[in-house]
Amino acid sequence: MDTVQYSTSVKDINKNYVEAQYAVRGLVPSTAAKIQEEIKSGKQYPFESITELNIGNPQTFGQKPISFNRSVLASMLDPSILEHQSEDVQRRVKHYCDKIGFQIGAYSQSPGYPVVREAIANFIQKRDATETKPSINDILLTDGASAGITLMFNLLLKDNQDGVMIPIPQYPLYSAVITQCGAQQIPYYLVEEKGWSAEQTELEAQYEKAKSNGINPRILVCINPGNPTGQVFDQKSIEQMIRFASEKKIVIFADEVYQENIYVENKKFISFRKVALELNLNVEIYSFHSISKGITGECGLRGGYMEITTKVDPDVHFQIHKSKTVMLCSNTIGQLMTGLMVTPPTKQEGCSDLTIQRYNQECHDLFTSLQRRAAIVTQFLNDTNGVSCQPIEGAMYAFPKIELPDKFIQFAKQSNQEPDVRYCLDLLQETGLVVVPGSGFLQFPGTYHFRMTILILPEEKLLDKMKIFKQWHETHMAKFQ
Repeated sequence: MDTVQYSTSVKDINKNYVEAQYAVRGLVPSTAAKIQEEIKSGKQYPFESITELNIGNPQTFGQKPISFNRSVLASMLDPSILEHQSEDVQRRVKHYCDKIGFQIGAYSQSPGYPVVREAIANFIQKRDATETKPSINDILLTDGASAGITLMFNLLLKDNQDGVMIPIPQYPLYSAVITQCGAQQIPYYLVEEKGWSAEQTELEAQYEKAKSNGINPRILVCINPGNPTGQVFDQKSIEQMIRFASEKKIVIFADEVYQENIYVENKKFISFRKVALELNLNVEIYSFHSISKGITGECGLRGGYMEITTKVDPDVHFQIHKSKTVMLCSNTIGQLMTGLMVTPPTKQEGCSDLTIQRYNQECHDLFTSLQRRAAIVTQFLNDTNGVSCQPIEGAMYAFPKIELPDKFIQFAKQSNQEPDVRYCLDLLQETGLVVVPGSGFLQFPGTYHFRMTILILPEEKLLDKMKIFKQWHETHMAKFQ
């Protein structure tokens, strides 16, 4: 049989893309997918199905979408059902249609629908309680926060001497896209023992180390609330990072997609924009938000926005908008859901008490359930011998530290695998639980972690899975004592 000759081989592909890694969908999840197919084919495992704890994907776990949002969106997609909707839904649909018509299958302006960008500007001003309202020209609608982040990395990173300061642990999108851009990662380690805090001394040390190695730090990435760590930065921490960026003349990327997901009473979300305005420092900030998380949880609709939160060079501003036009526009369904996320039904709009109460109740039920699930996961992890977890203050994940016996570490290295990767593979093959090794997020040398989501529903199922984890971990590690 003749060997097929392909025109393109891996060596012909951009090496930066070949080298990029994305742990959230890496070795462990791909192994899980194979196991699931084997189970369907009749192969026996100690469990009936895979439990995917590797991705923050709320609706796969049964989180219900907000009914008002979906009713408006459905009516925009199919005007024939509008007459069957409530007056409040009809009013919101009319508001959108007065601006864009029933034309969501058509391209929008490249930055997105002006009616949605205006709603976002109002939302930001109200959220930050500031006199200054963003211009809609500083707001671009994107296919999720990831698209905006990727756009700005490609625009700002010009060669392999440019560097990006990323928090460690980090969300793997950052390391992957930095690699694709051919730029350099500059890690700054969050201090686990201090609730994953960002320390001024660490920022300074890593900045100076990069400069001494001939790397030009261009961007400081700040994830608040943290992914995968779940910490929430306070005012002092944000001020510190803004002052640092201003002094060093580097750009801030404020990843704020989990701003609604804060579960502890003594913490609240404070935007980098708000603090920058208060400090009145010369610093360039780009902030990112998304419909994927929060209470909205509409990951697959791919909606979000990027805000140019401070004054930038007009020529740079032009290049940002020009770069956005290359992709024509973000998907219009995601744009509308972004508008719905930032514009709940209100009395001022003319909505009934019933609509408002139902909307608020749905949001309240989702949030308080997430709050309880964060507490359940934190407690079980800390009650497990050899496992410790900082309190899950925000976001949707736990990032526990695991103490691995020396014999297990040697066993893993003999298999040419990172110890936390081996640990996660063993957990998968014996329990069906899919978690992501901490090495995929990067971690302080000599420590081992994994990331898991808290999204399992119903809560009784989450309790069952945490009991399975606890028993497995203590039994499995005992084999290597």
